[in-house]
Amino acid sequence: MMSMNIYRKTGAVLLVFSMALSLFGCSMFRKKEVLEAAKEVAENIEDFDADRLLELSTLNKNGEKAENLRKGLNGEYLDEKTKKFCDAVRKTIRYEIIEDSFTVMGKEASIDIEFRLADYKALLREKYKNIDELVKAVGDCEDTIKVTYGARFVKEDGRWLLDNLMGSSFLGIFDFMDSDIGALAVDLADIVDKTSWTGASDGTYKNTKRLVLQVAFKSDISKLAGKGVNAYYTVSKDNKEVYSSKPFAIGSSTKINLQYSTSQNPDAELRSGYLASGSYTITLLSEDGTVLTAQDVNVTVAVTETASGTGTSSRGYVFSNSDFARKVITAAWVNVDNKRVSTASYGSDVGTISFQMQVDPSMTENLYFAYFYASTVSEAMKIRPKTDTPAISGTAKPIVNSKGTFYAMGLKAKAGKNFKTGIYIVAIFSEDKETLYGLAECQILTKPASSYTN
Repeated sequence: MMSMNIYRKTGAVLLVFSMALSLFGCSMFRKKEVLEAAKEVAENIEDFDADRLLELSTLNKNGEKAENLRKGLNGEYLDEKTKKFCDAVRKTIRYEIIEDSFTVMGKEASIDIEFRLADYKALLREKYKNIDELVKAVGDCEDTIKVTYGARFVKEDGRWLLDNLMGSSFLGIFDFMDSDIGALAVDLADIVDKTSWTGASDGTYKNTKRLVLQVAFKSDISKLAGKGVNAYYTVSKDNKEVYSSKPFAIGSSTKINLQYSTSQNPDAELRSGYLASGSYTITLLSEDGTVLTAQDVNVTVAVTETASGTGTSSRGYVFSNSDFARKVITAAWVNVDNKRVSTASYGSDVGTISFQMQVDPSMTENLYFAYFYASTVSEAMKIRPKTDTPAISGTAKPIVNSKGTFYAMGLKAKAGKNFKTGIYIVAIFSEDKETLYGLAECQILTKPASSYTN
């Protein structure tokens, strides 16, 4: 009897062991099947193959979620620059199936798929000049982040199909596609809506002291607010650059004014106190040199250049006697006390104005000079140097030194007082006052010199 019990118990143990082996073998077989299904899912996630993922899942192939998946993985919701960024991140994706996470119960199974990709979040905290620089940074990035997808499968018709496609865990893999790449997502080259010249008539300024180009942006400009996106503008006169502004932030306003006058450039070319005639271009650029807009405008000055009034040219002088003009090497309004604002203008706080010439050493004669004052251009036009009484006159004797022969015709303000604002004309004559050699003209502005240099 004892022997029979032993055999019976042994048989029971063997039966249980056999059943365990059967169950273990079945479980191992199912794990292999799920691993193969998970591998195929992971590979198609890497490839962004929406149609193949749908075939491997239980999701309705014709439903709204399926359509969203196709459009999403194709980048149809992205602008071109963000799409470039996302494509770069996608190329860094690598997967690993975590076998230890496998569980199965009947016809349901789950397993974790771990995806590693470039640490795009850290990259987006940096600043880039353009989208290509960001794309390169993604490709060069060695740091990665981990995203774990808990894939769930069900067995239908002998196949293990993904049952949580488009679930929150799946969508988490693609969080990078919702990244805000800020200014880089905005097409700066197409950000300007319209422009207009303030104060210009039919595309022309006449007798103007400043140019003002108003630039209106498209609504996309708001995406740049606080993103550290800078722009600057240049001014050209007759195709020669005469001014370049400092960089300034854009994005906080849909309109900006770009100005040009002696406030921006103390050496702006003037004529009779106005911006000199010519063709001007204001060009607005992003910091990386992208041209946002470039607009032209004509400037005219309705003052005739004569030897008996004002309009002495943008250099501030004109010589009416050709013999004398041939002997002049250089001539200019000089910056005696650092109050000169431009070629022929001074701040209101100037103490001395002086017109000086370097001449051929053969010149030894004394010159007679006479200063005239006018408060307005129209008043200056009426001055007749040969017959009108000057405000002050004097004799300029040749000054000879190691650098050459010079004449200086200066005028000082009275102690404790400033010059009156307006136009000052110095007429240059032969010593006997019979021959008018030329005129030099400058302007005393309404504000101190420092107001025009900041």
